[in-house]
Amino acid sequence: MPPFTLGHFSQVCCQLLNHYFGEIVGQVGAYLLRRGNRPLFDIPCATGLSIAEVKKALAVMIQHNLVKFEASERNNNIAEYSIIHHNVYCLLRYPKYLYMIKRIYGTSEEILLEILLNLGQASASNVIFQSANRLKEANDDSEFSDPSALHQSFLKLAQDHFIIRCPKLSDNANMQKVPTFEVQEKEKFTVPHLEIGPIAKLLKENAAQLGEHGDSEVIWRVNHERFDVELRNVILVNAAARRVDATAGELYHLILKLWRECSNPDSPTTNALSFNVIKDAVRKNEGSSPILLEHFEQYLRVLYEDTSSLIIKVGDAGGGQFILNYSIVFENLACATLDSIVLERFGSKALRLFRLTRIQKFMEQDQMQNIAMIPAKEAKMFTYKLLEHNFLQIKELKKGTSNFAPVKSFILFHVDLPQQVARTALEASYKGLFNAMVRQMHDLTDNKRLLDKHARLETLLETLRGEGLPEDELAYLSDSMTAAEKSLVARIHSMNDHLTLGQTQADDTILILESYLKFSSMT
Repeated sequence: MPPFTLGHFSQVCCQLLNHYFGEIVGQVGAYLLRRGNRPLFDIPCATGLSIAEVKKALAVMIQHNLVKFEASERNNNIAEYSIIHHNVYCLLRYPKYLYMIKRIYGTSEEILLEILLNLGQASASNVIFQSANRLKEANDDSEFSDPSALHQSFLKLAQDHFIIRCPKLSDNANMQKVPTFEVQEKEKFTVPHLEIGPIAKLLKENAAQLGEHGDSEVIWRVNHERFDVELRNVILVNAAARRVDATAGELYHLILKLWRECSNPDSPTTNALSFNVIKDAVRKNEGSSPILLEHFEQYLRVLYEDTSSLIIKVGDAGGGQFILNYSIVFENLACATLDSIVLERFGSKALRLFRLTRIQKFMEQDQMQNIAMIPAKEAKMFTYKLLEHNFLQIKELKKGTSNFAPVKSFILFHVDLPQQVARTALEASYKGLFNAMVRQMHDLTDNKRLLDKHARLETLLETLRGEGLPEDELAYLSDSMTAAEKSLVARIHSMNDHLTLGQTQADDTILILESYLKFSSMT
């Protein structure tokens, strides 16, 4: 995360820690976010908390993979704690994780992931046991007491890298005051043999806890990096669908899947895929629509000939070779996002000046107003508005003449996309996200009693309606809340929905800008 954005980014992280884990964890997290690596004995003095409260908060954050510790450089016998910034921010994306898994796999996998997110870290047997209990309670059906189906679902999540093993104690950990952890690359996504029989027996006995089990030392957590790749792919698929149509989005999703199997997701450019490989994958894919099967070549041609560079053709072998250049495609997406921001904040004339300057690289003031065909007064006003908000930058060129003549200067306007504009927009996105979260928390806290009353009333009415109570009696009970109270509840719920949607959209913008900065730094 660039230090440029640490201010509002830290505020977002603190708000998430407060919301999910409470005020004490939020205080400890805020201190670590401000100060970086700190030993345990520094935290109680700085936060005013007791040593027991600090230890409990750190234990909670370590359990949820939000904090890491390592031996101090000054003293190997002292552990220093630091926040894992990205994992804290990913708390905001948990609902997206669950929706994504349900869409790709189904309800069983969604329940497994939800249990693992709630626990932070847990063994496979424990996650399966608790998920089976959840399904059993929800469905009241004996078929869910058999955890073998959940075991297969857990294997799918591990094979597709959505969950990953936590490192275990290293061999020489007993010789060190501050333990170190390690995990072999080949074991990261390997699920050990599970004893399904004892789990099924405990479920039939309605046991509350699993107790000791064979894989209790093999701990799993959610793999945030894999979800980042999938969320990034969702943005690209949506871009293809908006650019062409839903069938093109379907084809692009399939091609992204092929690229993921043969390329490193962190590489700025994927390996090449041949036309024949893509065509075979479309034929074998059971979910391919008849339109895609019939017009496959036309859809592929539209995608690689489009100026958005979602697909780049690099050769003719095997019917054609195709790659995805992440740095180019996310630069195009970032430019489209920034164009939208300029349009909403300053209007269409400012957008014309901003886009023109970005395309032409360097321009003088007179050139900008002449080519953009905007009156001089308006052009100057919009230019300096963009300059004030860091969407334009200036570069001064001095032209010397003789020793006696004055030096002549040329002022050129340009767009510094990666270093200035994208980071400014990223900072503004974090600020907007934080404001939406604070406003949402304020509305829900101030009206908590009213919302609780409304929720209890709705639950009671639903129960009585199921028991066959007459509608006139239900209407009488419903009148226990005044029309003003009902109107206020509806307004709060509507505002809450809008703020949640705003947070989701801000997160999408942040993901696009972060991906652009990440891949542009590699080229």
